[in-house]
Amino acid sequence: MRKCLTGWLAAALMLLASSLLPAADAAQVRAMDLPSLEAHVASSPDDTDARYALARAYAQAGRFTEADAEYDRLLDRNANDVDWLLGKAQALLARERPREAIPLLQRARSVAPAYEDLWRSEAAALEAAGDTRAALELLDAAATQFPQSPWPAARRANLREARLLQAGTRLSTSAAYENLSGSGSSWRSLAIVLDGLVAARTRAAGGLAIEERYGKRDEQLAIGVAHRLSGIWAMELGGELTPDAELLAKRAVRLETSRPLGRAASGGLRYRHSTYDTVTVSALSAYAEYGLRAYRFGYTLTATKPTDIDATLGHALRFARDYGTGSSVSLLFARGDEAETVAPGQVLVTLATSVVLYGVHWRSAAWGLSWSCGWTEQGELYERLGARLGLEHRF
Repeated sequence: MRKCLTGWLAAALMLLASSLLPAADAAQVRAMDLPSLEAHVASSPDDTDARYALARAYAQAGRFTEADAEYDRLLDRNANDVDWLLGKAQALLARERPREAIPLLQRARSVAPAYEDLWRSEAAALEAAGDTRAALELLDAAATQFPQSPWPAARRANLREARLLQAGTRLSTSAAYENLSGSGSSWRSLAIVLDGLVAARTRAAGGLAIEERYGKRDEQLAIGVAHRLSGIWAMELGGELTPDAELLAKRAVRLETSRPLGRAASGGLRYRHSTYDTVTVSALSAYAEYGLRAYRFGYTLTATKPTDIDATLGHALRFARDYGTGSSVSLLFARGDEAETVAPGQVLVTLATSVVLYGVHWRSAAWGLSWSCGWTEQGELYERLGARLGLEHRF
């Protein structure tokens, strides 16, 4: 009996002594490396500061499954601890799982509405999830909640700019003038095009063009749809209609498909069929483009088949330089057969040679200028020298 009592007393003294040992303070925990944290949590499973540090260390090391397990153990103790909720949400964001992070951040923000990092992380999660409207609403509320902080306004401006670039509707207007050699009259044209996102992977466009030549005027309507197929393929379908055409094709249809060719290259096929009063022209093009840093180099081979004439080949080379966000300048050299109206109701297919410099310069995500200037030799008929200026607007 005496031995039993002695054993119980020794065990009680050991438990008391262990409970009186000082736990690792926050500074000691922060100084521990990952193996030390694992060992400490194994020996002191109730040390939540150390377990929280271990969860963060696992996340920083990319060991997210183990980080999740530690955060879950912590949240089982206190489901409303804002630091633990934030930590798990950040680990989910690091794995590109923003929709799972959003409810955690919303719960934490309801507990601690003055905790600014929660607002930052939730805005980032909403943006990553593609919920731009909710992100903007949250940033508006954050600007009110933290009036001295500049980040909500800056983040809101960046988000609105990104939204314009990725999914904004684009309105393009342009005017062009071409001067013909010899006694030919000048050509003038106006165009307006509206292009917008109609579904997650589909854009639609419509436009009106007015062409004046030889004292005559044509008005042309154009529509088009571009759709990104599952995987890497993209397809475009479009058409043009010119009622009472005297200068332009009465109607035309085009079909194009394209895809990336490795990391830096892309290629595609384009078919166009144009119907005039006196001739129809079919053209099939194959093109490829290669990008090197800010530069792009492209080549297009086109087979053109007018009515009752053998098919001929045309070639085009393009050199482009990108700069800023969406801005570029390009130089095009082209040579090949082309159907052209040389007088009202008279269409000839001649060998055309062109050199064109063109580009678009975006002053902001919302406003830009498009431009071009070029020279064309239309067989032995004439030479054209012209320029175009356009205004681009995203909204």
